Amino acid sequence: MSTSISSVNAGSTAASEAAVKKSTLSNETKSRLAELGIAYTEGMTEAEASAKIKEAEAHQGEQGQNQEENSSESDILSEAKSLAALMGVAVSSDDVDEILDDIGAELEVMLEEAEKNPANLSQLSSYLTQLTSLDERYDYLVTQQENLFAAMNMVSTNNKISLGLE
Repeated sequence: MSTSISSVNAGSTAASEAAVKKSTLSNETKSRLAELGIAYTEGMTEAEASAKIKEAEAHQGEQGQNQEENSSESDILSEAKSLAALMGVAVSSDDVDEILDDIGAELEVMLEEAEKNPANLSQLSSYLTQLTSLDERYDYLVTQQENLFAAMNMVSTNNKISLGLE
């Protein structure tokens, strides 16, 4: 009998410790939950709150990445012009492809000159990274536009067929 009483006491002690842990979230955790718009519940543990915070931060990171991927052509154009100005490339048109090609050509010239002066390689590497990012984003944008136009064309054709116009 004494074994069962001590195991009941141990169980009740563990339960009371868990209840104390559940009701005590740090002020920092509470404020972080509030910043992220997560409802704080009385029974929430520090681990549960931490998991919800990580999940919300990951979701925000995905949204930020999607916003970057969904850049408009004017955003990419302005970034390309800024990079061209930073590199000293004269830009005379508003054609993104042409600007990116001009930047790439100038970057090749700069890389050839950097063989004699390797101190500039880190700066040129930064330019190359920016150019690659702009090029990839612009290609993604063009592909998305082409897909949208193809889908719109298909809807148009389907509408004509369903109305007996074709």
